[in-house]
Amino acid sequence: MRFQEYGCLVTYDHRPMPHSNTTHWPRILVLWLCGIFAAIQFAKISFAFSPLREWYAVSPAQMGLVLSTVGMVGLVAGVTVGLYAHAIGYKRLLLGGLCLGAVLALVQSWLPPYGWFWATRVLEGASHLAVVVSAPTLIAQSCAPRHRSIAMGLWSTFVGVAFALTAAVGAAALAQFGLPGFLRLHAGGMALMALAAYALVPADPLGRVRQWHHPSAVPRQHVQIYTQWATALPGLCFSCYTIMAVALLTFLPQLAGADRGWLAVVLPLMSIAGNFCAGWLAQLWLSPLVLVRVALGAVGASALALWLASAVGFSIAPFAMALMLMAGLAGGSAFALIPFLSHEPLVQSRANGAVAQMGNLGSTLGPPLFAALIAQLGVAGLALAVVVFAGLGIGLATVGARQHSGAP
Repeated sequence: MRFQEYGCLVTYDHRPMPHSNTTHWPRILVLWLCGIFAAIQFAKISFAFSPLREWYAVSPAQMGLVLSTVGMVGLVAGVTVGLYAHAIGYKRLLLGGLCLGAVLALVQSWLPPYGWFWATRVLEGASHLAVVVSAPTLIAQSCAPRHRSIAMGLWSTFVGVAFALTAAVGAAALAQFGLPGFLRLHAGGMALMALAAYALVPADPLGRVRQWHHPSAVPRQHVQIYTQWATALPGLCFSCYTIMAVALLTFLPQLAGADRGWLAVVLPLMSIAGNFCAGWLAQLWLSPLVLVRVALGAVGASALALWLASAVGFSIAPFAMALMLMAGLAGGSAFALIPFLSHEPLVQSRANGAVAQMGNLGSTLGPPLFAALIAQLGVAGLALAVVVFAGLGIGLATVGARQHSGAP
């Protein structure tokens, strides 16, 4: 039965929504790998930035536009994809994103003219969003309640693992296969993940309410998402993490003097470790609402310790490692908030859309802001920015905890 309701075309089916009382770890692993290959859409351009710039004979700014376009699409359309995900179906959305990504990576391997290459990046942004909105929702559906935070902690590592994997194999792939082969490897990986997801992810259930939002209703739905704590809080907390994380990974090694080389390798691993630990801690020890505040408090304390170490002439490397570990813990706990605040897939997909949107906002604004503060104040400027955004995240999580019934 269909009718118009609040700007949406609503389709009702009377069969119940399936609920998992067991955890399907092979499916969760495949969904995590889908996220990794989606994140390689960023990592491959970052890693091959110089060879691509030389091939196209463009300025760093022009190649920077190619790099950032996927994130810009997420910034603009993240919540919109989250709004439509439930109606499209999470498996269909996931498979569509993976297949589109495989085709686009194959087209990129032909090294088309610069304008066409950039156009593929716009579409790749849509592919990326389809995966990062649908996959974590499917992960939550594939978990027993006792494992949801652990699984979301695993999911939260996907970006860091993607960059680490690309760094590990990228040089050999470029040397052996050149730019076309390097990009074809990504196309093959996306296609392989599409086949694995098709085999392991169950079909989208028919028994649910489907809301096809009229385009005119989308702005109002954006407002609704950001005025409801279950959908807004994970994204808002995640933005406080991403506005710091990309900048810290970029600038901490530059401030570390003789430790710069090895620290650039270790810091992403510390962030990944923090992401993954967040899931276990949120499942076994603290609720995500408590953990995100503890983690952000530790982030602020680590930043102050780093500043003091720099001021007295000590090596900042140990404090930088602690800072990235705690930052990763904060980012992972933001993801763990999604299934904690709501068990409804419709709400979770909207929260995942907000996470994608706010995460891209943070990673876009963070580096230039931190760069300006570091240029003016040095290490003190970095510490100041970290403390401010950590405090903002703590404030948001505290208000959210008070709004959430039964929250600590």
